[in-house]
Amino acid sequence: MRYKKVTRVITVEFVKQAAGLGYDIRVTPERVVARYGDVLVWDVQKLPEGLAKTVAIGDFQPLDVPPRVSKGKKGLGATTPKVKLGPDVLVKPAGKRFKAPLDLAKADPGYYKYSIKANGRTLLDPDAELRGPKH
Repeated sequence: MRYKKVTRVITVEFVKQAAGLGYDIRVTPERVVARYGDVLVWDVQKLPEGLAKTVAIGDFQPLDVPPRVSKGKKGLGATTPKVKLGPDVLVKPAGKRFKAPLDLAKADPGYYKYSIKANGRTLLDPDAELRGPKH
């Protein structure tokens, strides 16, 4: 039976600080666990529309990506997979909310850090674990 892709929602909540000078960011779940082929959707909450449109998600950096085994002229050998998760995904209005979807397609399994950015500057870099397809 083939694995059916799942949409996994990650909430990014901007909580206004008591002094009113900025925001605290809460990401739920703190560490994303997804499978090859899933769709990740970041749901950005409690941020004014003008600021929400400056938010982007992306810049996946591998922390630990297991090697692949390939067959060559000299037999089996380990190769490091290339990480291709695409460019940053901009947050777009979706009703009264702001969302940023990313289709993992055939992303390599492993552990990653990704960035939550505003105006191109990193605000936070949570972890993500991408697992292989479930057979």
